[in-house]
Amino acid sequence: MSDVLSILSSGSGPVFALDTEFVWNRTYYAKLGLVQVSAARAALLSRLPSGPPAATPFRAPADGEAPALLLDPFRCPSTPVRDLLEDATSVKVLHDAQQDLQHLARWTGARPASVFDTRLAAGFCGLPSTLSLAKLVEAACGVSLPKTETLTDWTRRPLTPKQLEYAAQDVAYLPRAAQWLVARARELGTDAWMAEEMATLDDPARYADPPPEEAWRRLKLPGFVRADPRAMHRARELAAWRERLARDRDLPRKWVADDEILVRAVLSPDAKLDAVPRKQLSPAFARGFAATLAACAKTPDADLPPAVPPPERDPTLHDRATALLKELAPRAEAAHVDPALLATRADATAWLARPDDPAHPLNRGWRREVARLS
Repeated sequence: MSDVLSILSSGSGPVFALDTEFVWNRTYYAKLGLVQVSAARAALLSRLPSGPPAATPFRAPADGEAPALLLDPFRCPSTPVRDLLEDATSVKVLHDAQQDLQHLARWTGARPASVFDTRLAAGFCGLPSTLSLAKLVEAACGVSLPKTETLTDWTRRPLTPKQLEYAAQDVAYLPRAAQWLVARARELGTDAWMAEEMATLDDPARYADPPPEEAWRRLKLPGFVRADPRAMHRARELAAWRERLARDRDLPRKWVADDEILVRAVLSPDAKLDAVPRKQLSPAFARGFAATLAACAKTPDADLPPAVPPPERDPTLHDRATALLKELAPRAEAAHVDPALLATRADATAWLARPDDPAHPLNRGWRREVARLS
């Protein structure tokens, strides 16, 4: 990953900026409407389709703005984009990379490599790690990005020239902004930490769907359910059934079955389904819901998974976690790192529960060096 920073700082290597525009309101998965790619050198874009209907070239009209291609995922083959994402010798710059890369990985099947996230990188430069793209571009390039098309339906066609220009500008300044961030991190001496954090973005598990068997964790279950193996079995099986069905049909979870009806069935498996409102359980899926419940009832006790121990309740834990975060904040700031990037409240709580856990982020890597807790 140190090579990524070297390529960015050189200003002449294979650097691509990417962004996506999508719609996500009536489906399980986001629907990609546009994929924007820019590169400081126009020749680099020859790796991708360059003309209609797959792509719309956008030549940089402003000084310092990189040329871009606007790819139409409805008409563009995904293979060139997959090859680009997986090419470890070229740097892919994104702002708030994880969500965009989840969408791109789903579209292309890629395992992204050599990723640089400008939002995370800002956290190693004395800036907030939640910095918006507009504020970053203003700080790094002195340019104000337009905010005129935030409500666009990017799946509609045709897109207007104004919409295409808006989309192109989201990537047009990213290569330059990334170079600025790396230079700033090197001045502050945080570049090795930045490189270490960026390396975690190459983990394909970050962009994969979580196992359906873990979907029960999304439900708000009473604490006593965890101590009841049969109730936990119902929670696991019903949540996994809904998760698989929602993915297969590409539907929002609540369009299959609402959380409320799942929790009710976990607590009262013999309750009748006849009077359940359509908005809580679609009639199209009621039979599968009932069959899942029936199968749970037939599972022998010996085959039930073990109960899940409830989290330990320590009335002092919240205040102790607050105190730990207050202790860590000035250490992070002195190191030019955003305290929110060093540790979240969940991190602090988990560390207090098991301070000797070698796998805890605060006990390894750059976080251990900055936190100085042991």
